[in-house]
Amino acid sequence: MTKWTTIAKHEYTYNVRRKEFIFLTLGMPLFIMVAMGLPVLLAGSSISHAEYRIGYVDKTGLFEPGNFTKYTDEELAKKNLLDNKITHFFVIPANYTATGKITIFAGKKDLMGRTVESQIRNFLIDNLLKRENKDVVERVKTPINSEYVTLNEKGETSDGGLSDFIVSVAFAVFFMLSIFTSSNFLLQGVVEEKENRVMEILLSSVSYRELLIGKIFGLGAVGLTQILAWLVIGLGILTSNPVVFAMLLDRMHVSIPLLLFAFSYFMLGYIVFASIMAGLGAVATTSREGQQMAGIFSLIGVIPMMFLQFILTNPGAPLTKILSYFPLTSPITMIMRLSTAEVQYYEVVLSTMILAVSAIVIIELSVKVFRASLLMYGKKPTLKEVIRYLSES
Repeated sequence: MTKWTTIAKHEYTYNVRRKEFIFLTLGMPLFIMVAMGLPVLLAGSSISHAEYRIGYVDKTGLFEPGNFTKYTDEELAKKNLLDNKITHFFVIPANYTATGKITIFAGKKDLMGRTVESQIRNFLIDNLLKRENKDVVERVKTPINSEYVTLNEKGETSDGGLSDFIVSVAFAVFFMLSIFTSSNFLLQGVVEEKENRVMEILLSSVSYRELLIGKIFGLGAVGLTQILAWLVIGLGILTSNPVVFAMLLDRMHVSIPLLLFAFSYFMLGYIVFASIMAGLGAVATTSREGQQMAGIFSLIGVIPMMFLQFILTNPGAPLTKILSYFPLTSPITMIMRLSTAEVQYYEVVLSTMILAVSAIVIIELSVKVFRASLLMYGKKPTLKEVIRYLSES
């Protein structure tokens, strides 16, 4: 086993056992579930769908009660509403057939108002089409069950479609999460050991390059493990509901080549960002300072998400192509383009080669900065000094 792999293994095993890592890995999905689910539970706890008791005042004489309570007097309906005998009532004016307007009354603010409107809508449709066939009534309630088909330039049906788009967006989200989480581990690991003078001991037995590469892959793997854990938890939540999971499987038809491209772009893009973060950790004198500098590069990496609509609607535009070749933006941009349009073979090859070469070059540059500034305890190198480090052979 080489020295850099030993360092990577040590960094990985040490950090995944830390309480902070375990707490964040398990606590983040729990926090999201609570943040998303609690408002729904609170809204639904006050009144369930089955508890809706709806009345109406019909000034047209066209509507039969069904499951609703019919009132001939609006004042009586208001009194029953305030006495909690009904939860809602609505008034159908005499000119309803011409305007379609109704007025809905509720005893208190109702966060589930859309559900009430849906029940009222079905009631109105059932009455308006009471002489029609039952299938026609149901079709009016749900007039569309669409399926999109994408055609390529040759007029042939293109596989994937919406599924590939979902993969591209998921890729972008996970890529951004990996940048933020892994950069945090890398910066903290490098800066802390620099402040504690542990680096001086390590460098007595390993080279700068081995130490840097070991930290990139070791601490980076910690961030990727966290992302993988969140992904497994998310899939576990989806599979806990067999009906929803079966619907997703039925609608998802993901392109295998797209997944392979996503994996390769993810790994190369991650190495580029991880090398930058390690170099910044060596330059920074504190973790906070390192995170501030890293924020600039992280922001550049998510530029494609800011131009999401433009990239999807203009996959061949000059700006889109520039973002496809620039190392910090190419991973997300190219996956978006591959998921929504036919991309020339040479573009994919050129983009991948630029990204791979950039990863090698940035690692070498980071090693130079790492070597020159790592042992400058408590001193932040100036921009002129950093440029001089990079220009040295």
